[in-house]
Amino acid sequence: MKFKLQLVCEPGENETVSTDEIFTFDKSFDTFESIGMSLCESKQLLKNLQQSIVEKQLGAFIKSKGLQKFRKKGNYTVQLKTLFGNISFESPRYYGEDKKTFSPLNELLPNHTTPELLFLETKWACLIPFEKTAKLLKEVLPVAETINATTIQNHLYDLALAQEQEVGEEQWMYDCGSINQRQALPRPERTMVVGIDGGYVRDWKDKNSLFEVIAGKSIPAEKPAKCFAFVGSYDLKSKRRFYNHLVSQGMQPHQQLEFFSDGADNLRNLQTYLNAESTHILDWFHITMKLTVLHQCALGLIKVDEKRGKSIQHLLTRIKWNLWHGNAVRAMEHCDDLDFYLTDHLEDTAQKKKYDKIKPFQTYVTDFDKYITNNQNFIVNYAERYNYGEVISTGFVESTVNYVIAKRFSKKQSMQWTKKGAHLLLQVRTKVLNNEWEDIFRKMYPDFRPITLVKDPDIIQEAA
Repeated sequence: MKFKLQLVCEPGENETVSTDEIFTFDKSFDTFESIGMSLCESKQLLKNLQQSIVEKQLGAFIKSKGLQKFRKKGNYTVQLKTLFGNISFESPRYYGEDKKTFSPLNELLPNHTTPELLFLETKWACLIPFEKTAKLLKEVLPVAETINATTIQNHLYDLALAQEQEVGEEQWMYDCGSINQRQALPRPERTMVVGIDGGYVRDWKDKNSLFEVIAGKSIPAEKPAKCFAFVGSYDLKSKRRFYNHLVSQGMQPHQQLEFFSDGADNLRNLQTYLNAESTHILDWFHITMKLTVLHQCALGLIKVDEKRGKSIQHLLTRIKWNLWHGNAVRAMEHCDDLDFYLTDHLEDTAQKKKYDKIKPFQTYVTDFDKYITNNQNFIVNYAERYNYGEVISTGFVESTVNYVIAKRFSKKQSMQWTKKGAHLLLQVRTKVLNNEWEDIFRKMYPDFRPITLVKDPDIIQEAA
């Protein structure tokens, strides 16, 4: 059986309708594997169809410019990279009124890679490695065989750098208006919860070191949760970026916010002076994680000095109970008692056997005391919040760090990244994960995948 596919073009009124033969192929009908089109046939069909459509569109555009009054200099070959192969065509050049040459197609084609191809390249490259993205595109689409990981990586970084130019100037404080102005506004019904934490990526320049990537998630009451991420040691506008993210999520000057973090200085400073109605809360998970380490050390001490070890266990239980109920002052007093018992064990000459990890134990106690002291203003009554079903830990942020950073940056494989490269990839990756990347393309290219409203206003259908 022979099949012929033709393309019929209707340019418009008073224009001749043209019919072109696009693709011809033979298919047998007596074997299962020959039923329907194969991937190879469909790729060739799409490539031929794309070539014909592009040629007719470019010809119509040149014709619409009315260039008869200009003297033609000649043609030069141009290649357009599309989702369905590289399209080569002749671009005419004319002499302008100022005797300088110009090409009318430069107005239509600002660059030689179509938005559809750029979109798929960058979207898939955020989810899987660059090399796998190139292989996947070549496997399922008739893209050029020359496409490679470096090309895709450069396209992604160029788009990310262009988006970076739209981030405003950095500020250390953002004005939310006076108290009277905020009180005059209708108060939002519910509080927005924001969690922020850090992950680590191996440095490409110094392969034995790591650099921190800050990631987090905001959960408003009326909108879906969205994530954000950046490299704090590279980004010079981290606070502005964080503020813009919260505003995009609906943060208002009188919005009540609850910021959760592990109490690190850089995370704590990032959250301050963003909103006058915000509350900063120390994550309960990180408190208990540090207490668990102290409990393990106390178990080791019991094997050597049972009396003091059990006394320390009792103090740790009291510390946890006081912190759980928001009494940071009392917890710090018990930390002083912990240090007393450890020093007493170390100086007890009658004690025949000393705990071999007493020095690290003392260091852990000192660090924990300093940790609670520095964050005592962010310790709340966790018991009360828990009873009312409110958030007390950043468990939702731990999962965010995992799927934003670990799953793409190959934490298990110890992949190496430059700070710039990781930061730019994170900007695109978070937009892809938040389903915002297509909207970014619509801003750059107004006719890119236009949204068509159907009869039911509640249903939005995307027209590919």
